[in-house]
Amino acid sequence: MAKKKNKNRLVEIRVEIDDVKICAVPNTTSADLDHLLERRNAHSFVFIPLSRFGKRRNRKPGIPARQKKKLPEGDWYDGELRSKDDDKTVPGVLAFDIRRRQAREIAEKLGVKQFFWGTTGASIEQHAVEVFKRDDSHGWKTVRMLAFQGLADMLVAARNIASLPTAVQESQTDMQKLWQLCGVVLGIAITAGVLQSIAFSILGSEDSTSWLTSMIKVFFYPFIIPAVLVGIYLRVLVRKGEEEGRDFTAAEAEENWHKVAPHLLALWALCWTAVLLLTWVQTAPSTELPFIGRTDGAMTSFIVCVWMLLPIANSKSVETLFSSAIEAAIAAAVSIFTIKLSLYLTNLMTDFLWGILISMVPFEIPELLQKIINAIINVGAEVFFMAVLLGYAWSRTRQQFTRL
Repeated sequence: MAKKKNKNRLVEIRVEIDDVKICAVPNTTSADLDHLLERRNAHSFVFIPLSRFGKRRNRKPGIPARQKKKLPEGDWYDGELRSKDDDKTVPGVLAFDIRRRQAREIAEKLGVKQFFWGTTGASIEQHAVEVFKRDDSHGWKTVRMLAFQGLADMLVAARNIASLPTAVQESQTDMQKLWQLCGVVLGIAITAGVLQSIAFSILGSEDSTSWLTSMIKVFFYPFIIPAVLVGIYLRVLVRKGEEEGRDFTAAEAEENWHKVAPHLLALWALCWTAVLLLTWVQTAPSTELPFIGRTDGAMTSFIVCVWMLLPIANSKSVETLFSSAIEAAIAAAVSIFTIKLSLYLTNLMTDFLWGILISMVPFEIPELLQKIINAIINVGAEVFFMAVLLGYAWSRTRQQFTRL
């Protein structure tokens, strides 16, 4: 219980600048900070706690020397984060006009897990250093809630698809570049599928277990091409946003999300089309790979493709790409396992119900009819669980987008 209380502890930021003492509470507006920003002619501020409650800290006043070296150049002011529950304090530093992306990087370099950011007239926002990190993000109730919220939000984006040109413009690009991307992705998808078929024909056997065959399957694997190309496209848009200095409050980020969501939905549709083309032109849509296992064609590839987009879009180096891809890989693996387990349980339940029904009716049910009904049930179950998992992925994408 103590641990849970610690996670939800009420805190306040204290700092003294220009002989003026300022006290501010997260998730509320602060007139004192607004006046301070006005006097400093600053747009925003960031406050970074240098430790966490309950952890031993340097008792000397000011910024610990080892952490001061890690701070970028600029004016940093001493402050403290006080717990309103027990009056415990931890040291912190405050600076002006530091973007949230940069603040997240600074906090991560300092080895802390949170920071506070605010701008004039808006509530002070508390942010986790790990964008995807949430205390309850892996609980079943939270996953279910996010999945259905994501589905509802996808439907809203689908209804607003007529505003796609506006959504594309909000993403710092234009329709001409989007159509060029579609042509490149679909063209390369068709070419890759044809090349794989030709390579297998030259090798003589698609089912060969040679290392060359395995490498060809990995290189032309359905999710790789659309995920990489669309991820690079998104990365360019993210970089443009960084260069423009766009930094939203939480409310502004939510509003902007509704503007750009049709653009993201169009990109997902492009990935789905590319995956379908790849699995259609390849000789083996369902592939057995030694270290990936049996895949189920288009749907499995699309799930992995969707989870790969954000790590590629937000990576700034090979190192950050691999580090950010860990959770995406886990999420994709769990999604695929969930679908397989769900279909297995659906088949068991269907067989059980057929057994009861056959024993109750006085006539014999045609085997063909049983197969047709089983096929409808299986397709329906797969589409349902696929939709739920994509809703969860969409919700997590929105969560990351609005917290940048």
